[in-house]
Amino acid sequence: MCDRIGSLCWLMYVAYISTSSSTELTHDQTTSRANTLFDDADDIQKQLEIEAKNRFVYGSPKAIWVFHLPPKFPEGPAVTRQLSYNYLSKPDAITQRAMFNADATYDWEYAEQNNWWKKYPQCGGRSQSPVDIPVKGLIKARRGRPLLFCNYDVSPENMTLIKDGRRVTLTGFWDPKHRPLLHGGAAHSHRYVFYSLSLHWPSEHTIGNLQYPLESQALHISAEYNTLDEAVAASRRDPLAMLGIANLYKFANKTQKGLKILIEAASRVTLKRKGLPTKPLSYFNPPFKEYSCYHGSLTAPPCTEAVLWFVRAKALPVQREAVESIRQILISDEKRKSYSRQPQPLNDRKVYFFN
Repeated sequence: MCDRIGSLCWLMYVAYISTSSSTELTHDQTTSRANTLFDDADDIQKQLEIEAKNRFVYGSPKAIWVFHLPPKFPEGPAVTRQLSYNYLSKPDAITQRAMFNADATYDWEYAEQNNWWKKYPQCGGRSQSPVDIPVKGLIKARRGRPLLFCNYDVSPENMTLIKDGRRVTLTGFWDPKHRPLLHGGAAHSHRYVFYSLSLHWPSEHTIGNLQYPLESQALHISAEYNTLDEAVAASRRDPLAMLGIANLYKFANKTQKGLKILIEAASRVTLKRKGLPTKPLSYFNPPFKEYSCYHGSLTAPPCTEAVLWFVRAKALPVQREAVESIRQILISDEKRKSYSRQPQPLNDRKVYFFN
């Protein structure tokens, strides 16, 4: 909850049960349905860690207040120095790993997802992703710290589009001092560095059992690790080793500019990978302030249960023609009929809402 060295932190929880007459109503950004339960929380990150590590089954509090002395977040050069030592000491390892996936031989199919657990036991765990985000019963965080997107406006040195027969993936290489990262919000003092962005048709996450036509997932890795493999290997001791951002897309009369670039490029790519004109990451994963948050897993094998998921509250626009283009790109293999994982049970997990 506070900096490891030299920080003082005063923390007090007071929980109380509100009467039903005081229940507030608000509307979700991606649906017209109302949320009828609001719980207050100034900082949810500690609760997420406890839930992830101990699978603690919470009661049903109507309100949670958290008082504390906030830690100081390093900014600018301070963040860069830390990341250069930890995550970016081997800056090309991430890019090489992402590019290698284009030539990988998969031993799983989306059509056989009900049997993934036989080869990958974590796929049968109790904290799997994606999930259906409920429209009622969200725990609302009040006066939480802002979610900070650093270097999202910096163009990389190169970008690569990958088509592996299951998804379309974007990766890139930034100068070590300017690699995109985020912290704050539900991530609290953790720093997560961008790894890759992939497209999924149709959406894997759903809202109130409503499936969206498209979803992009921006995977980030904790700055403590140099590669995705390291983060996966550390999952037993670090249940928040990775962070995923789920961007849902709804039909509209225009297509979000970054998605449009990806679809146009993917339509022209005949090889498994192709270089793209560089753009800042904000083009493809626009920063946001409102989001739902829960603890989950990678949505494909090995289904590692060490991912803090942020689901954007307001869906991004996409034209029907663009979705059809993605569908045509993905269905090049006529034998493959499924390209997304079905929502998994929430079980005892809570879903938090930040704004």
